Amino acid sequence: MSISISVVLPAYKEDFLERAIESILTQSYADFELIVVNDHPGSKIKTIVSRFSDVRIRYYENVENIGGKNLIRNWNNCIGYASGQYMVLASDDDEYDKDYLAEMINLTQKHPTCNLYYCRIRYIDKHGNTLQISQPALEYETPIDFIYQRLIWNRKQALQEFFFRTSALKAAGGFVDFPLAWYSDDATLALMSLNGVAYSDKILFNMRLSGQNISTGNLHRKKKIEALRQYILWLDTFLPILSTYNKDDIFMKNKLLAEYRPILNYHRLISVGKLNIKNSFIGYKALIDEGVYGRNFVYRQVFKRIIGLV
Repeated sequence: MSISISVVLPAYKEDFLERAIESILTQSYADFELIVVNDHPGSKIKTIVSRFSDVRIRYYENVENIGGKNLIRNWNNCIGYASGQYMVLASDDDEYDKDYLAEMINLTQKHPTCNLYYCRIRYIDKHGNTLQISQPALEYETPIDFIYQRLIWNRKQALQEFFFRTSALKAAGGFVDFPLAWYSDDATLALMSLNGVAYSDKILFNMRLSGQNISTGNLHRKKKIEALRQYILWLDTFLPILSTYNKDDIFMKNKLLAEYRPILNYHRLISVGKLNIKNSFIGYKALIDEGVYGRNFVYRQVFKRIIGLV
């Protein structure tokens, strides 16, 4: 019998791995495979996984730490093992509510043409205490509306809350590769949204803010700025494609293109030497200082800066 869902878990950190696995194996919807890929040779990860005697677990080991060199390459390597019709890219320190998979399957039945489904998030600390809860959304959004909310408004989302149609993600070439996987989630989710996006307002995913993530704080500032530059240039090619979808949604399409176009123009000026590259570093410095949740604040600040430059 074919597996309906593949839960793919790239494992590197040990501290909360056992709890992450347990939250997956205790799902009320049981027809899935759990693919654990050990990306930390020499760690205790294999020992932790061996504590679970569940036939749904598929265990693999990377010969070397792939994610340390290129996180997206490791993710795309991991999803290559997925055989389910749908898949989730889980993490080694987050937890799912027991009804997460059941609710996602329910959404696929209500909105069968979508390639992307998700839920509301609870952000927790290392002790499991609630820090905040993500904003609600509509049960169904067009791609333009979904992308607009992320780009322009302050919508919190995490890649691990999303439920993908596996064939669509693989056909797109997997996750979009930017340095440190910074903005790779936004680009990949934009691609997957082209058939619309379905959402559950139930809080079914717990994202742990452990301080151990690569996106935390001011680490790798220059690589993150470079990733943002690549993401903006990627959007420059993606937005015209987006404009061919949902032709009735003219207002949102025009608003998205009008508000985001200045950033793209700014980079064109940099690329032809009319602005010194240092200006982009000045314009993006706040991005890193704000941390992972300051992106939309920075977009607004950059909009203001660009208005006086182009």
